[in-house]
Amino acid sequence: NTLKLNSPPEEPIDYLSTMFDLMALAFQTDSTRAATYMIGQVAGATTIANAFPAAIGLKGNWHGLTHGAGKGKGAEDMGLFDQFLAQHFARFLQKMDAMDEGDSSVLDRTAVLFGSSNSVTHRNVNYPLILAGGNKLGFKHGQYLKYGEDTPFANVFATMLEQTGVTNHFADSTGNLPELLA
Repeated sequence: NTLKLNSPPEEPIDYLSTMFDLMALAFQTDSTRAATYMIGQVAGATTIANAFPAAIGLKGNWHGLTHGAGKGKGAEDMGLFDQFLAQHFARFLQKMDAMDEGDSSVLDRTAVLFGSSNSVTHRNVNYPLILAGGNKLGFKHGQYLKYGEDTPFANVFATMLEQTGVTNHFADSTGNLPELLA
C-alpha cells in the first residue's frame, strides 16, 4: 500500500486514503496517541474537500449538497456522499483492527470518534456520530443512543478522556455517559 502524498483534491479517493493511512501509521508506530482530522468544513467554500462531491460524480459542492438534502434528489445525493465518506472511515477502522498491538489490535486500544455536521438548518444539534474501537478501554458498542438537548456533547469527550486516564471533565461536560461503557 503506497501513500500518495501528492494526491490532489480532484482525486479524493487517493487523498482521503492517504490521510487515513497516515493516521493509522501514526498510531501503529506510537508516534502519537491523539489525532484529529477534519475532512472539510461544510460551510467553507475555500476548503479542498468542498470539491469532493463533484470529484465523485455528484453535482455541486459539499455545502450545496447539504442544503439540497431536503429537496428532490438531494437526499439521495447526500446519501451517496455520506456513503463515500463512511467507506473511507470503515477502511480506516479495518486497517487499525488488522494492526497487532500486544494481545489485541491498535483499534482495540484506540477510541475513534467519527461524525458529521451535515444539516440543512445550520442548527448544531442531533448530528450523526460514531464511537468506534476502544474495546480494551472499556467502550460498549452495537447500540444506538440518542440524548436530549440537556446532555452536552462534551460528555462524550469527558467519557473518552476518563477511559484513557487523562481526566473526567471536558469543556461544559456535566459527567460521563455510562451507556458508552461495557
